[in-house]
Amino acid sequence: MDSFEGINQASLTNVEILQELTPELTQKRRSQGRIIFDRFIRNRTALVGATFLILLFLFCFVGPFITGHNHPDAIEVTQPFAPPSLQFPFGADDVGRDSLARAMSGGQISLLVGISSMLIAILFGITIGAFAGYYGGIIDNLLMRVTDAILAVPIYLLLFVLSATFTNGTPISVIFLIAIFGWTTSARLIRGEFLAQKEREYVKVAQSIGARSFRLMFRHILPNAAGTIIVNATLLVGDNIIMESVLSYFGFGVRIPTASWGSMINVGQDLFDSAPLLVIIPGILIILTVLSCNLVGDGLRDALDPHMTER
Repeated sequence: MDSFEGINQASLTNVEILQELTPELTQKRRSQGRIIFDRFIRNRTALVGATFLILLFLFCFVGPFITGHNHPDAIEVTQPFAPPSLQFPFGADDVGRDSLARAMSGGQISLLVGISSMLIAILFGITIGAFAGYYGGIIDNLLMRVTDAILAVPIYLLLFVLSATFTNGTPISVIFLIAIFGWTTSARLIRGEFLAQKEREYVKVAQSIGARSFRLMFRHILPNAAGTIIVNATLLVGDNIIMESVLSYFGFGVRIPTASWGSMINVGQDLFDSAPLLVIIPGILIILTVLSCNLVGDGLRDALDPHMTER
């Protein structure tokens, strides 16, 4: 009897210990999304980049309605090159337009071009990379040789020629022009992911139970390549903003009088001695935006890395 009572007492003690540890264990039992989020917010540089991007979106898309500076093309200042003031914090340009309103409006165009062209390019890249990586053989060789041919061409020279010939200077035309030649890196990355993933056990199991190719590609393999796609998409936004700014700076992108950060620098370069802020403000906005996109991309790369250990 004493032995049975000892066993029961020990069992009760173990149950009490488990009950005490249950809240801590439950707290540590997190979903995959929560683990990724916790890793990301522990990366301070990535968090700074994400915070700046959020504030930038509020500045560009909400700021005009809150501040009342929502007339980028109107001549609101009687004095050209007016210095910064409480009413016009960024001053005025050579014809008396509000530089703050133009910076916010230009940010809308640059961000929309960067994000929209990224989405189209990622869609192209997923389609081409998935088919090349999954089927291999002649399909892979054909698609990758086309990709290599586009990568071998000086991209800015090609964009200058095509922009002067086929675009009309509207943001939509610039979006499609950048997207058509922006999918190559995404395609190569996604092809590599498909080449690695299609040999995994879960793909073999799905094939053994009769799953068709399209279901395997877009229902099973593609979600496992989501980390690479997300990181590449984040970095591609910054690259596309730079590309749009370069095109607009040389007069091949969004054309004057429509404001974009690149076209603002194009206008301000000849007036730098009289009003350096016309170049400095959009230049700083481009640099900080692209830097923030890169920081967020690096943070997502670390957070989505399945081999990264918990600290």
